[in-house]
Amino acid sequence: MRYEISEVVKKDQVMELVFGNCSKPRDLLGRHFILQGQVISAYHPDAVKMEVISEDGERYPMDTVERQPVFSLFLPHKRPFSYQIHMTFHDGNTYISSDPYSYEGLITEEEEKLFSKGNWTEVYHKMGCHKVKLGNTEGMYFAVWAPGARRVSVVGDFNYWNGMLYPMHKMENSDIFELFIPGLSCGQFYKFEIKNVQGDIIQMVDPYAVMNEEKENGASRMFDLGGFRWEDSRWLSKRYHGNVFKIPMSVCEVRISELDSPDEKVQEIVQDMGHTHILLRGTLERAKLGVERGFFEPAFYGNTPDTMRFFVNRSHKRNIGVMLEISPEYLTRAVHLFEKKHPQAVNYLLANILFWIKEYHIDGFVFRGLSENSSDFLEKAKEVIKKEDNSVLFIGEEIKGKQTRDFFDFEWNMELKAGVEEYLGTDFEKRQGKYFCLSQPLMKGDFSNTLLLLNKEKNNLFDESLIDKKPSCDYDKLTGVRMSYGYLMGVPGRKAWDLHSHENISSQEYVKSLIRIYQEYPALYEYDPLRASFEWINGMDAESSVLRFMRKSPSGRDNLLFICNFGTEEKENCQVGVPKAGKYTMISNSDAVEFGGEGRDEHQEVQAVSECWDLRPYSIKISVPPLATLIFKF
Repeated sequence: MRYEISEVVKKDQVMELVFGNCSKPRDLLGRHFILQGQVISAYHPDAVKMEVISEDGERYPMDTVERQPVFSLFLPHKRPFSYQIHMTFHDGNTYISSDPYSYEGLITEEEEKLFSKGNWTEVYHKMGCHKVKLGNTEGMYFAVWAPGARRVSVVGDFNYWNGMLYPMHKMENSDIFELFIPGLSCGQFYKFEIKNVQGDIIQMVDPYAVMNEEKENGASRMFDLGGFRWEDSRWLSKRYHGNVFKIPMSVCEVRISELDSPDEKVQEIVQDMGHTHILLRGTLERAKLGVERGFFEPAFYGNTPDTMRFFVNRSHKRNIGVMLEISPEYLTRAVHLFEKKHPQAVNYLLANILFWIKEYHIDGFVFRGLSENSSDFLEKAKEVIKKEDNSVLFIGEEIKGKQTRDFFDFEWNMELKAGVEEYLGTDFEKRQGKYFCLSQPLMKGDFSNTLLLLNKEKNNLFDESLIDKKPSCDYDKLTGVRMSYGYLMGVPGRKAWDLHSHENISSQEYVKSLIRIYQEYPALYEYDPLRASFEWINGMDAESSVLRFMRKSPSGRDNLLFICNFGTEEKENCQVGVPKAGKYTMISNSDAVEFGGEGRDEHQEVQAVSECWDLRPYSIKISVPPLATLIFKF
């Protein structure tokens, strides 16, 4: 039956396959129906004999083609049936397997067109490695984009890393290579072997891999993302239907290295403190998202993707959102790929962000270290991602350029915290000259859409020199810390804290009380563009070192008055201008005994009198402890 076989099995195709240059092995291998019947072909470089075993147990010997380890069988009928290939090798060993080339690819023609145009946003559902079941056969489906490749093969322990086995099939209208390999299971390692037009052979990890080996030049690992059971529908519904500008947001920064263990300790701390979100940051020692780790690989070092999904799921059940840091290295690579203007590269980047939203239920991203040339990429990202899910937050940190800033829901406010640090870092006798470092950053406009970072790693509040140049006890230092926290909690913007920025028990209790106040009073978080929420009472009193300002709620009720004494002396009978008559009730005092203070001037409730002060028609007189923040409601 040479004539019939030669209609399918061409000599040039056989030679391309044998010499490792075949980009479309499915044109040669597998089952092909012809006019007279069907031809089944298979290949293995070490095989000396092959048989087709039908589903009913019939055995059909296969013939060699062109004296090469390519075997073919002609059957004079077109009846489709399931079959396996029985191979015999030089050493006498045998092997039976399903034929990978008897299965069609999973990527549709429409998806291929979308990919070529850069519009296939859910490309991660099929690109990479996925556990699938085709008919009654389970295995792994592989797909990779390899422009200009002469051959792409799947290699791993399962084929002794031999690139001559399992060459992938190139699709008709793109540079996507795909192949389904029956019998493979999760946990096995693999790479893609690529032979370029120059004949060079390289091995690369899967760019869509969700898990990689933890060593240099490590391989990708097969993993099934489909087996996880999410239980956070209530949280996602609340996020989707909520208005981020009308709810409080207190973000707790957590280092990836602190989450090697999937226990609930971190979440318990975050929940107890009252934070609304966790921001997962990388470390210098550990790989960050999109740097040493793959774009699609969780930043949880040494754990499976489900470790991170358990963490996110459990956080959401505790009403805590989870955000990821996008590192400058990631963005540099992303912008570089974007500027190449390859639609496929752009598609890859946008799909990557959508992947974290869809597969890990991530609530937001912090983009760090952006430059103005990132704006085009960000605009495209905003268009695609916000259209998909408008509830996902995008936060900018250390960014430049107005066009770039316009992309973000919130922006990190580094200037105000830097001003506080500069003031507290100055010797007491010279602080008066630095007074405006505290207030000037707040005179530049609306900060409602900012995130204010209170981070132990990046501030110096615990530095002894900031409180007193003479020997100082922890008590004195913590007093200044609490005062600063109270002031920064009162200024506009959402709040961000480091997990360990308030490890002292008394300070921790104070922070908990501040977060509770922050969530209870809309004046501190609800954004109203028609009514400024922040108003200075007096931000110019450098002589007394006392700052006072108001936070006003959109409803006009439960407004707050902040009085912050940055000086080291108690201000007795300190007169403060207020906008209206009535009672002003203290709801917080950083000097309270329960927070580690001396309990001076606690439980104050004062009546405003009709005496003009600070350009206000009324005023109150109170005593303000040194290095203390007082909060009154009115």
